[in-house]
Amino acid sequence: MAYAEKRGDLWRARWRAPDGTMRSKPGFASRRDAENYGRDQEAAIRSRTYIDPRAGRITLTDWVNRWYPALDLEPTTLANYRYLIEVHILPAFGDRPISSLTAEEISTWEQGIASSGYSRRTSRDARSTLATVLADAIPQHLAANPAQRKRGKGRKGRRRIEQYERAEKAWPAPLQALLVAERCAALSGRDTDFVMILTIAYTGMRWGEAIGLRPEYVRGGQVAVDWKLYELNGRFYRGRPKDGSIRPIDLPPFLAELLASQVAAGTIRNCTCHSTTEPWCRGQTYVFLGPDGGHFRRSTYSRRFFRPAADAWYPATGTRAAAPVLADASAPFPGRVMPPWPAALPGQPFTVPSGRGVIRLASDSRTGRCNVCGRAFARRRDGTLITHASGNSPCPGSGQPPADDPALATWLPVLPRLTPHGLRHGHQTWMEEAGTSDVLRAERMGHEIPGMRGVYAHVSPAMRTDLTTELQHRWQTSLRDRARLSPRSIVPVLDALLAAQREPATKIGSHLAPKIGHHRRAPPKAGERR
Repeated sequence: MAYAEKRGDLWRARWRAPDGTMRSKPGFASRRDAENYGRDQEAAIRSRTYIDPRAGRITLTDWVNRWYPALDLEPTTLANYRYLIEVHILPAFGDRPISSLTAEEISTWEQGIASSGYSRRTSRDARSTLATVLADAIPQHLAANPAQRKRGKGRKGRRRIEQYERAEKAWPAPLQALLVAERCAALSGRDTDFVMILTIAYTGMRWGEAIGLRPEYVRGGQVAVDWKLYELNGRFYRGRPKDGSIRPIDLPPFLAELLASQVAAGTIRNCTCHSTTEPWCRGQTYVFLGPDGGHFRRSTYSRRFFRPAADAWYPATGTRAAAPVLADASAPFPGRVMPPWPAALPGQPFTVPSGRGVIRLASDSRTGRCNVCGRAFARRRDGTLITHASGNSPCPGSGQPPADDPALATWLPVLPRLTPHGLRHGHQTWMEEAGTSDVLRAERMGHEIPGMRGVYAHVSPAMRTDLTTELQHRWQTSLRDRARLSPRSIVPVLDALLAAQREPATKIGSHLAPKIGHHRRAPPKAGERR
């Protein structure tokens, strides 16, 4: 029971802490004040809101070293926490007692991260991580979280801009999704990319769920999203979907056929992962793999294929400026992709790039492009190409006239700022436009419906049929629209799908009467000769 002790001219409150030791607080002017304070501490102990006066003295570094090992999260999440803690949080506050941190200095620290060259997202993530770290110190070590953002504070304009940008995230119409998938396949030279992009667009799967899809989970008219691949420090590991969102996804008929053909085409093979320890990928069969058998890396795929397909420009890198996608328009639509050239600048004459390591796409008076190997070589006096090798043997194009210059053209943008995650936004929007029920939308997207509504709502077979019928209709419409652009495609799998659109309509009178010899003759009428 709490009591008070006389200490000179003042009183000291005494009470027993949860660990059985006696705690005290001096400096009270009266005995009643000291006893009331002690009783308040006992009440806090009973209500589990007690804060040990000594607990707030723990430094942030000591608290993090207790907090971090107890986390049970995905390795990618743990790696993000570790980076933000070691690079931004501990250098600033590691030696400080957590009870000494104030909201004002944390806000100043957040702004300092952004002003030092990091993105605003990094500064926001750093503060959010600090708030998560300190939240678990309540109530044992802290009464309130100084890193928690207060509602209604901050620049109103910035909040409104962020809300607008989230609302305006690029999402595709069905035809745009088809065109992006076609361009990705044209850039890579493989049908796999076409099927993968359409699978994400028409199922709403996350990127990791798509690249983690294994053949045994493609089951006729459904795919089972039981696992996904996570990328961490250049390696992949297999884990459950985000938030445990294991679910079936119904396929429209066209996509079920594409996936069945993808699985049966002989392109399914083991990935090149060779790890022997958990949880890293050990090398298993997957539906979508790169040309060398490796997994698609999100950042690399975006830079090499998805961004050029959507924006019609290769993004700038550390050593190369942004450049438009160049294509040979004499090949089937959207053209055979050629090596990029620098962009032409308004008001300045364009010079065809040349030099060591630059692939020539246009001939001149001294050089010409071989029509066999495609490389440029010097001309002889008669205009033919000099003898050159292709591999370990002479190229058949030696001594032959050079090839004609390709009909070069640049792509137009399909949908700037579109990302693979934007395909998921598009799928959600398509379902809302079609009036799909909330419960089926939530199931396909891997979300939950909160409250009793989520408990009593169920997905019926009729809902599934209606949705797959709607998605099939959208696909067929987009395929007809695509056929109006061009009846052929450089992507083999799409060219085969367009073949039905190229078939001429049935002509009047084409249904000829059957030959008599194939049927029994009618009996002759009276007086009629056979």
